[in-house]
Amino acid sequence: MRFNKKLFYVFICITIIILTIVVVYGYEKYTCIEETTFSTIHITHSKQIRSEGLTLYASGQSEPDFNYSRPYKFKSINDSILSTKLDDSLKLRAFRCYFEYQGEKIHIKSIDLLSDSKKYSIDLNEKFKNHGLRFKNDGFNFEVMQSNGFIETPKKFLYPSDFKNLYKFYLPIFFIVCLLTYLVYKLKHVKINLKTIGLPEISIGVLILCEFLPPPTYNVALILGAVINIRRISVKKIVQNKINLFFIAFFIIYLLNNLFVTDKSYLHLGTVERFLPFLVLAIIIPSINNRKCLALFPISAILIGIGLTVTSIIDVFIHGNMVFLSFDNFSKYLHPVYYSYLLFFSILYIQFYYWEKFKYIILFILFCFLVFSGSKMVFIFTLLAFLIPLIKSKMIFIVIIPLAVIVLLFSPLKNRFYDILDENDFSILQEEKITDANDARINGLTFRLILWREALKTMHGVDYIIGKGVTKQTNKILENKLVNLGMLSHKNFNPHNQYIDTFWRTGIIGLLSLILIPIYSLVIGINKKDKLLILFCLFMLAVMCSESIFGRVNGIYFFTTVILILINTAKEINEDSYIRN
Repeated sequence: MRFNKKLFYVFICITIIILTIVVVYGYEKYTCIEETTFSTIHITHSKQIRSEGLTLYASGQSEPDFNYSRPYKFKSINDSILSTKLDDSLKLRAFRCYFEYQGEKIHIKSIDLLSDSKKYSIDLNEKFKNHGLRFKNDGFNFEVMQSNGFIETPKKFLYPSDFKNLYKFYLPIFFIVCLLTYLVYKLKHVKINLKTIGLPEISIGVLILCEFLPPPTYNVALILGAVINIRRISVKKIVQNKINLFFIAFFIIYLLNNLFVTDKSYLHLGTVERFLPFLVLAIIIPSINNRKCLALFPISAILIGIGLTVTSIIDVFIHGNMVFLSFDNFSKYLHPVYYSYLLFFSILYIQFYYWEKFKYIILFILFCFLVFSGSKMVFIFTLLAFLIPLIKSKMIFIVIIPLAVIVLLFSPLKNRFYDILDENDFSILQEEKITDANDARINGLTFRLILWREALKTMHGVDYIIGKGVTKQTNKILENKLVNLGMLSHKNFNPHNQYIDTFWRTGIIGLLSLILIPIYSLVIGINKKDKLLILFCLFMLAVMCSESIFGRVNGIYFFTTVILILINTAKEINEDSYIRN
């Protein structure tokens, strides 16, 4: 057997990249300490803290979040030290301290974890996670700006005992390295015509790769794309496809609403700034006639998915809990539902445009990421869109059997489906006041129904025409309704339905403008027999029922980019030839 140097070098490079991810994530997320069992936490302070207003919640060995069913209260040892005793069985990973009294000024000198024989002092120079507090520049000194503001440990605690059975960590990492090496080896046969790639295509490609990265990368990419393509802007091409005008009109409706509906709304232009991609992309994309840029979405999905999987494997190994491979524990900085949108489109694109049998390995990987992301609606819609064209093909069994095994064995996804199947949960909709903010009947479905109802109940008279406004002041209206209802733990949410969200903020004018975008695109797709465009428009119409997809910048960039590129470019021949075969 001949030794392949190039393949070996690829293996080494991928190994280095994966190990770098492991080291960086481990350093950012965890801090290693010696003792495995702490019995007491001491807080030393110089300004009097009322102990009755201080509550601590802890996260244990395998818990992904803090255990709010077990509060720890503090007692004063003397004028400068508060103390709380932890459960003997608790292997402390992290903790969060809540300060109840608004206006209280606090200066913490030290936070110490104590066992029978040792003391570990938390470094107060680290950046603590906090909410509802205003820190001063001189040491760990802050003022409580709102009731139940909190501080949270900057990193989770890692113990020597966590490094037992390291093979359980190395085996999946080694498998990922080998799989990536194989992918690169197989993809080397893909031919790229560099003559068709210029600065405009590169600028849009960079934007696509950045759309699901942390901010402000996508904003920088958008500015770069606008600067590079400013000379190529063609009014004729913009007007040629009405969809460009619909996106521009949608932006203008939000802009005018922001300026004239709410008092002093010119001081709150955050929503208009977030919606700017509607305007900018509708101007620059028509001048770039290259649908192949969309191939970067699957590449982005795979690269992001690999990074999220590697970091989640670290969490699973340390905590011993598979839930760290599910939903927001898996997606980290990225909202899992929005990552699911990227995976949906990537799966369809690979299905339609990549016709070698090797594509089923890529599709299987993308489906695994979709399972980990845990979005129920997106998973079902993707499965239907993918399997229906394969019903008469033997390849359906190659995909469906291993996928079914993963779904059946992966309990976090099953639990997310079970959560919405209990009919008794709907009884919470009849209650005028919810006494328990963490009521178990509040699940993904009942919560959305409450949000929709409470948002629409705030509308009166002219609100149905022009809405209640698009600024943060409108968010406060819904927040107050949720607080009065008793949903204190869920008060900072948008309506989670783009139709209701747009109607609530901009009235019937904005709603009609919103619906026009996917409906018109769907008609264009049907006329052109563009199956990718048809499925994407149906998908957009569906997911807007359960999510305010434009509530996050990722959703604005993604849906706008995909629709504008699909409509402003010609359908490629390979799509139909693959489907016929």
